[in-house]
Amino acid sequence: MQTVTHRQLFFQHIAQTSDFPLGLEIERAEGIYLFRQGDQKPYMDLISGIGVSNVGHRHPHVLEAIQNQLDKYLHLMVYGEYIQTPQTQLAHALVQTLPAGLDNVYFTNSGTEAVEGAMKLAKRYTGRSEFISCFNAYHGSTQGALSLSGDENFKQNYRPLLPDIRHIRHGNSTDIEQITSRTAAVIIEVVAGEAGVRVPSADYLHAVRQRCTDVGALLIFDEIQTGFGRTGTFWAFEGFERSGVSVVPDVLLCAKGMGGGCPLARLLARRR
Repeated sequence: MQTVTHRQLFFQHIAQTSDFPLGLEIERAEGIYLFRQGDQKPYMDLISGIGVSNVGHRHPHVLEAIQNQLDKYLHLMVYGEYIQTPQTQLAHALVQTLPAGLDNVYFTNSGTEAVEGAMKLAKRYTGRSEFISCFNAYHGSTQGALSLSGDENFKQNYRPLLPDIRHIRHGNSTDIEQITSRTAAVIIEVVAGEAGVRVPSADYLHAVRQRCTDVGALLIFDEIQTGFGRTGTFWAFEGFERSGVSVVPDVLLCAKGMGGGCPLARLLARRR
């Protein structure tokens, strides 16, 4: 009987996410290294799960936390029903990193789900339907998040997507005028990732903040990639003070590095 290899099974049964998969058969990972099946050849992991494994693979503190929780319980109920110690402790810890007022956490499994939740929240709170994001932005692959994304290469095969989405240029102050009283929310990456790691000026982010306040739109910061210390401060927006004044969003999104390899994300907003 002919033995079927894992590589053959991969190409037969796993939906590839690119035309040319990396195709490395990984047996284990440790720290910054991946080890290939068979010859144990190490590869330095410069992708880190696309920004997920921010403390390395199999960090002992992460493993310890997982093992401790395995002895207690796994899934019980949707968040916000039972009082679960890990959930409440994490929510409290997250709130402690943020300016006063950003005090409510809604947990999800992935960054794109956090984006979807933020869109629903903005619609419910404002009663409006228009969203503004940036050209070349990336916010996820589900229908709403993909609609927000600004790169046509990701979207062209899936139209029609959600209506009432507009795009502005990241870092361009002139485009801020397109934020109006029709806008439910503006969602923006504090540092534009897919667009080429573009860092805006503090003046720009403060101007977006002020415009949203003036027209009654919510400001959503997507820190799915930049959150959890990636830019030298815990949250990237902390690095954009102007005259000692912070630029604070109405909704803050985080995922990726937050879970250390586990599927975990959240949106954080003001209780009101």
